[in-house]
Amino acid sequence: MTGTFHHRQERLRREAEAELRDRLLPTWQNRVLQRFAVERDNGWYPLLNQFAPHTPANRPDAVLVGPAGVLVILLREAEPGWEDSRAAFLWIAELLAGASIGPGVLTESAARTVVVHPVDHQGRRGHTGEHLAITEAELDRIMGRGDEVLTAADALAIARHLDSRTFDLTPIMWNSKRIPQQRGPGQTGSAGLFDVRDLRRERVEHALDRPFRDWRIFLDDAQHGAVRRHYSGPARITGPAGTGKSVLALHRLAYLARRSTGPLLFTTHLSNLPKIAEAQFRSLAPHLASRIEFTHLHAWARDFLEERGRAADVDEPQVEQALEAVWQRTELSTPLRNFRAARGYWKDEIDRVIKGRGIRSLEAYRAVPRKGRGANLPAEFRAHVWQFYCEYERALGERGVSDHNDVLMRALAELERSPLPRQYTAVVVDEVQDLTLIGLRLVHAISGDGPNQLLLVGDGQQQVYAGGWRLSEAGISLQGRGEILRRNYRNRTAIVAQAGELDAVNRFDDLDGGPTVPLRSALPVLRGGRVVEWQGDDQDEALVSALRRLDDDTAAAVLTRTNGAAEHWERVLRAAGFAVRPLDRWDGRESAPIHVGTVHRAKGTEFRSVFLPDERLLSGGYREEREALHRQRLVALTRARDFLWIGTVVAS
Repeated sequence: MTGTFHHRQERLRREAEAELRDRLLPTWQNRVLQRFAVERDNGWYPLLNQFAPHTPANRPDAVLVGPAGVLVILLREAEPGWEDSRAAFLWIAELLAGASIGPGVLTESAARTVVVHPVDHQGRRGHTGEHLAITEAELDRIMGRGDEVLTAADALAIARHLDSRTFDLTPIMWNSKRIPQQRGPGQTGSAGLFDVRDLRRERVEHALDRPFRDWRIFLDDAQHGAVRRHYSGPARITGPAGTGKSVLALHRLAYLARRSTGPLLFTTHLSNLPKIAEAQFRSLAPHLASRIEFTHLHAWARDFLEERGRAADVDEPQVEQALEAVWQRTELSTPLRNFRAARGYWKDEIDRVIKGRGIRSLEAYRAVPRKGRGANLPAEFRAHVWQFYCEYERALGERGVSDHNDVLMRALAELERSPLPRQYTAVVVDEVQDLTLIGLRLVHAISGDGPNQLLLVGDGQQQVYAGGWRLSEAGISLQGRGEILRRNYRNRTAIVAQAGELDAVNRFDDLDGGPTVPLRSALPVLRGGRVVEWQGDDQDEALVSALRRLDDDTAAAVLTRTNGAAEHWERVLRAAGFAVRPLDRWDGRESAPIHVGTVHRAKGTEFRSVFLPDERLLSGGYREEREALHRQRLVALTRARDFLWIGTVVAS
């Protein structure tokens, strides 16, 4: 059998040698192309540039399409300039635009540039920002077995597509016209008619068969145009939970990175989300990951100030002690307690309204709108709040500490004094609805108003922090630039129906008066799903038993409202023998442990199965608290793709 295999390999090599004889290629390039041709039996389809060996510097010498994707091949004695490497990739990317494969339209994440040098090359090898550099002795690195990017049918379809789009590329050792055309999904009869809805459904189901990490970066045909769209200024992507906002933003970052030279920034208010987004991006475009900075906004501001010699670390225990010391002064806190007893409410008033908006005077505070904060505070009562705030500031000063808002405000002031020496090519802000106004002003100062430089991603129904604002208050004008997504790709129908019953009021006006789309109006693409509503008195045993009954407990999560509840479930699951990973320590990579954490930590995540235990804290006494609970509940419910377990404790 082995002898027969090697005999066929040698026969294919000789056929390729004969086919390439008239090309007058350098000997080493001929060997490389022969190797490509021999891989035909392994599902690879090589195409050669008609001008080789005199290929223009900014064009590929060959393209190799196969299981590992689309390889843009440059056969070069010396390392090409990054401009030529990028131009070669972009030429192929434009040819690939609109190409269809099983899961939908091909995205640029399936393509990468590979520079192949002769075996005695002494220069740099490995990954750069633009390409992978190898010698002809290392071809197994690009054609060896690994994660399948394209199926055999998809690889053939893409190779045909390239052959039909340009005369510059010609097949080596295969002829697309002699290979019978395969019937596409949903085609009927010789007329080739099909239902577009059935085609989309089959493509989605095909994507579901892939590993869960691949599903988390799935991009549907309908979203492809938004990835490539040109925006003349700041833009936004909005839509209900599960409509693919964050995934679209990551694909757009990859698209812009390939067409620019500068750094790009992905940021958000949440500390763990950038790690998860970075892991997704590395699955999408690993060779571009070094170009993107993934960090939450407070970390960016802290690092920026440190670089400018204005260090501003936050000592959270000291900040908490300062607030508590002022709260214990009854002459200051009594009026506030009489209006609203919870200290946390007044902490939010400082964090999300006064300092979160950068308010500098009592007069400004008396006039400011308090969107999403509940009952109106009379102007005369706000003087009490202002005094409390001033004493809090004094307590911080006495301890020599800053809070998180101080860091953002100082970074903004420093940027206004001296802008960044090198502008980011693009800034993506995810979960923008949870930023404070001062945070929004900061990202605007970081990005500027240039074309394609600022993309805001968010949904007011998923706001989990207090307060609200309008984009115009930060000096941001959208002028109709952006997308409203309406198809739910994350949650199966049963889960969308369950979550749609919640009245999650949107207090975040991301469109400055424009339309919003509630979750119940989103169209679920995935059918099926299962929701279990458990009631009883032994919730620990019930949840553990339900976890054990799962067909696949990878990508499963237990989500809670409070840190204390999360700690309880960590203990319960470990005692039951489960491996557990706290959500705040998760870096986004697929893993066996059960994820446990609060809803706040679950923002931007997605799991096969989600468990929501009853915490007996699902109703609030004030309207804004009830609204916040409903929004948090909505976030929790919509983290599940296939299975949702909801617990209710009933006293025996």
